[in-house]
Amino acid sequence: MKKVTIVGSGIAGMSAACYLAKNGYNVNIIDKNDNCGGRLSKIEKDGFIFDKGPSWYWMPDIFESFFNDFGKTTSDYYSLKRLDPSYKFFTKNQVYDIPANFDDMCKLFEKIEKGSSKKLKNFIEKAEFKYNMSIKDFLKMEGQSFSELLKPSIIKNLNKLNIFMSLRKHISEFFKNEDLKYLLEFPSMFLGGSPANTPGVYSLMNFADIKGGTWYPSGGMYEISNALKKMMKQLKVKVNLNTNIEKFHIVNGRIDHAICSNNDKHKADLFLCNAEYPFVQSNLIDKKYQSYTKNYWKKKTTSPSALIFYIGLSKKIDFLEHHNLFFDEDFDKHLDEIYNKKTIPNKPLFYICCPSKTDIGVVPNKNSENLFVLIPLSTHSEPSETDIENYFNYVIKKIEKIEKKDIRNEIKVKMTYTRKNFIEDYNSYNGNAYGLANTLFQTAYFKPKIKDKKINNLYYCGHFTVPGPGLPPSLLSGKIASDLIMGHS
Repeated sequence: MKKVTIVGSGIAGMSAACYLAKNGYNVNIIDKNDNCGGRLSKIEKDGFIFDKGPSWYWMPDIFESFFNDFGKTTSDYYSLKRLDPSYKFFTKNQVYDIPANFDDMCKLFEKIEKGSSKKLKNFIEKAEFKYNMSIKDFLKMEGQSFSELLKPSIIKNLNKLNIFMSLRKHISEFFKNEDLKYLLEFPSMFLGGSPANTPGVYSLMNFADIKGGTWYPSGGMYEISNALKKMMKQLKVKVNLNTNIEKFHIVNGRIDHAICSNNDKHKADLFLCNAEYPFVQSNLIDKKYQSYTKNYWKKKTTSPSALIFYIGLSKKIDFLEHHNLFFDEDFDKHLDEIYNKKTIPNKPLFYICCPSKTDIGVVPNKNSENLFVLIPLSTHSEPSETDIENYFNYVIKKIEKIEKKDIRNEIKVKMTYTRKNFIEDYNSYNGNAYGLANTLFQTAYFKPKIKDKKINNLYYCGHFTVPGPGLPPSLLSGKIASDLIMGHS
């Protein structure tokens, strides 16, 4: 029985652990933190339960497919509820409740821009084609060979995929109204990029949003991590928490063992890193064995970092829905400030998740509210204490203005998470929030490779390699990496 050591227990690492253990490998997971899940963790304080990171549940078919691979279903581990409205969207001009029903969505579009309901149907039909093709082809690619991109099914349909056109330009071919364009552009930020540098093929995310729906697992997003932990236990995966790998000892192009900070040694036949790719390359591997230089990583476009506030209130906020996107300031200016100027944004867009609208179990009582506030920031500037307080006041003032009542005296819990926390907790490259951006030349074959180029028994998974950032791609990344390992060994 071959032994595999997985460094990092994010979703991709846990996914790979399950597949490998199911296929007879002796799997050992090592993580520097005190719990599995990586960014998909939780924080509990004074009766409030906050999802620490990811809060959107899209593409439920991928989660279901994962559990089906083990003879299970999603419902064996947690119950899902489709949210309606899917989310609330704030612009300079209006506030929109985005309906779960597609016919109602078409009516909303028609109300905003005459003739747009027919265009939306056409746009979503094309997005559905891309989504289905991605499920069939792109999301299964190992990214090891350029020939993967030359499959007849891809070449035949190249003109339908809008790969060489930006998402922004693709959307603009259908819609003129600024609000509608922003509504369709925002998922690009989930992919780590902007609508200007994200390829048009990723309108597939609009299908995932509008037709696939926005869902919520009862108990919070951390229930996904819990489900994988239970599955790992059933499959007899060994887990070592609070264990920090400091170096790989490499002999003749193979890792012999991993050296921990307490000088313990972990030997294995194969190693799979779910820890961030740039960190592993730059810190765990001697320079002569590094496949990618520091200069290589500097040239890459990562997702933004984020400033997160976890707020527990003793009063309900009436106007909020479960998900709330505040695009009421200049979108392009915010993007320019974080990607190009690399400064602290003046009037940033932000997102509020209020899971207590759906789940009373995440608050101490029915009169309380649970707020997760995320502001995308540059990976090249650390907000000062003054900046953080200014941003907090900026968000609270907006909430109070819309709610028309004071909430400051109702704040019972207030916690902050910044760029430096991403680095400390996850060895995040430059404090990025969710990995390598899905730009044209950072997609599929153009991503860092799952199989290490210089070390024979080292592999990678997670949001710096295929398929990319996000929870569903992380599940798939673990599967792709495990398949590659099994194929090679």
